[in-house]
Amino acid sequence: MPDPTPRRARLLPPHIAKPLAIAFGIGLLLFLLLWLDQRNDSDFFKAGTPASGTSGDPEALPAPVPADIASEDGGASGLGLPPGDARPAPRTSEAPRIIEPPAPPPAPPAPTAPAPIADSDAPVPVSRPPPRYPPEALRRNIGGSVRVQATVAADGSVERLDLAQSSGNRDLDRAALEAVRRWRFQPAQRNGQPVSATVIIPLEFNPGG
Repeated sequence: MPDPTPRRARLLPPHIAKPLAIAFGIGLLLFLLLWLDQRNDSDFFKAGTPASGTSGDPEALPAPVPADIASEDGGASGLGLPPGDARPAPRTSEAPRIIEPPAPPPAPPAPTAPAPIADSDAPVPVSRPPPRYPPEALRRNIGGSVRVQATVAADGSVERLDLAQSSGNRDLDRAALEAVRRWRFQPAQRNGQPVSATVIIPLEFNPGG
């Protein structure tokens, strides 16, 4: 005869329920261990229980910092002052100094203008080779004075010759003219400019000299 009481269906199969029960037991065990550990730590820090190695006597507090190692603002700096209470002098701000630029070197003196050449009406000889004494006049012991009139150009060369005074000997006169033709002159000056001018040149022929 069948049982009239209906059977309840199992929530979990047996092969799953057993591992779950084991995991639940392990988790409960870990929870208890953690709870006990926290309880022991709270008991260690209970009020009124002095820590090991310390005493509740207020005299055990550290002494106040002496005045010689206190900072200037009244707080303890933790550092002692140098011997003799020598403190570095406060720096005084120096007023800014104006640096003057170096003086410029003196200007070189202005070149002086050359002195103006004075006006001169007569040329001046600067190169005058001596005349050749004529051999015939020298052999015959003939001498004399010759005056040659020379017109000197603006460049100092002789541009014209005339016989101003004869010596009485043609050879001596010719020798005098040839000599002056080779001369060079500083020309005459008018208003600072060279100009052509005429000059009389005396020449002396002396066979004994």
